[in-house]
Amino acid sequence: QRCAPWQAGYSYALGDQIRFEGDYYRARQAHTAHKGTEWQPPRVPALWQPIQQCEPVTPVPGNTDTINGIQVPPDPGAAGRKTLAGIDADNDGVRDDVQRFLAQEVGQHPARFKYAMEMARITQLEILSASGNDREKARALFNKGTLPSKCFSDTFSNSIEDYEWLLKYWKKIDALHSNTPERMAAYRKGDELIGGMMFHFPIRYQCD
Repeated sequence: QRCAPWQAGYSYALGDQIRFEGDYYRARQAHTAHKGTEWQPPRVPALWQPIQQCEPVTPVPGNTDTINGIQVPPDPGAAGRKTLAGIDADNDGVRDDVQRFLAQEVGQHPARFKYAMEMARITQLEILSASGNDREKARALFNKGTLPSKCFSDTFSNSIEDYEWLLKYWKKIDALHSNTPERMAAYRKGDELIGGMMFHFPIRYQCD
């Protein structure tokens, strides 16, 4: 079963597994999360049991592609733009269309791909949690993204070619993360939440 993000207005069956703001839950009973009831999983322990991780999705044979030697889910197409969360068929915390883009752009360099995926997971959490108006959570996510961002940049040289490539890359990945009006609004909301805050970047850091 896919570990989909929790949605208001959705009818859940016993045992359904979901994600909510970076945590995972299993439905204790069948119910409908009627809009306006504020039945988010942390608020209603009678309905949701916290779990460490969702059970992995059993892959459908042949239902994957390979890009630069990396096995990725199929292109979600228009279906991947119907919700804020999009489609994450392999439950790795990154939208399938974003994962495919990263495999294409930086998949030939394992370290770059690793750090790019880490940044994408954090960006997805920022987008999904923006509506909560939690500035401290936004700060924590921003801080969490500092190390993979620095390590990603460190895989490039100081050449003009790499600098220009990175400028284009950042524009493309930002556009992909915010490729629907709903995602764009959440993306901007996330920026607003950390507006005016002070951040301390590590002078020394170590990349894996």
